[in-house]
Amino acid sequence: MADSDMLRAAEAEVQRLEAELAETPAYQKLQLAKQVVALYRGIPTLRLSSGGHPVNPAEFVKRVHEERVLTTKTARIDAAAAKYLKAKGARAPASELLGPVAKEGVVIGGKEPAKALSAYLSSSKAFNNQRELGGYGLAEWGHSRGPDLLTKSSE
Repeated sequence: MADSDMLRAAEAEVQRLEAELAETPAYQKLQLAKQVVALYRGIPTLRLSSGGHPVNPAEFVKRVHEERVLTTKTARIDAAAAKYLKAKGARAPASELLGPVAKEGVVIGGKEPAKALSAYLSSSKAFNNQRELGGYGLAEWGHSRGPDLLTKSSE
């Protein structure tokens, strides 16, 4: 086989494999990640796309970051509890947080799920538990009942 025939055969195989791999989510993520790296390095690239649809690079980076951050059960529990507490604007006991955490798709097992959730929250640096003030709150609230008391001025 001549060198030119070998080159054509190899190029055809590369195209076939790339077409096959392009259908897989992992390959698509790889290509998008490569384009984001190129953007940050200032290398001109083709447009970002996912599944044939244009993608905003900033939105892509944010989505990848969120996916990475929320890959562990602990991170998903933290995110769900924080979301609920921010919306409520006050502390809540673990038994109250159990529903919102489950609503976000996180399964808390064990004989006593509220106690299991309490164990997760107690080990997190994002929360503190002040039973006398209503239960778990965001660490940034300090030792208050919630954010409203932090922003009110003395009257």
